[in-house]
Amino acid sequence: MGRYRKKLWDSTIAGFAVSVGFGLICGFICCAVCSAISCFVFNAMMFTGIFTVICLIVSGYFSGYICGKYRRRYGMTEGAVCGGIIYLILLAISLRFGEFTSPMKLMLLAASGAIGGIAGVNTVRPEKLM
Repeated sequence: MGRYRKKLWDSTIAGFAVSVGFGLICGFICCAVCSAISCFVFNAMMFTGIFTVICLIVSGYFSGYICGKYRRRYGMTEGAVCGGIIYLILLAISLRFGEFTSPMKLMLLAASGAIGGIAGVNTVRPEKLM
């Protein structure tokens, strides 16, 4: 009977929510590390653009990776959707403060999420979910 139970990842909304949340947490940790490097190592703000791109790529990749690893289907599509959801969250936050994020960030997040989704689908499935 246990194999017919619904899992958290069987629900589309819950699976995307967990994946996007994990991606946002990874992106936030990456932002904290990059800002610490910028403040304590470089003592300048000249690499801010590069660090922003790195944080967006990390956030999109890990959200797509977690979604692909646990949902086990449509890795590229669902990873790109996770990247798009992260972009919508960033857009809502930036509009709240009166700014607008560029569509280039959407393409960057969707591409990195798709790559992460492909990598996640092609990994070994965790033992507890089999």
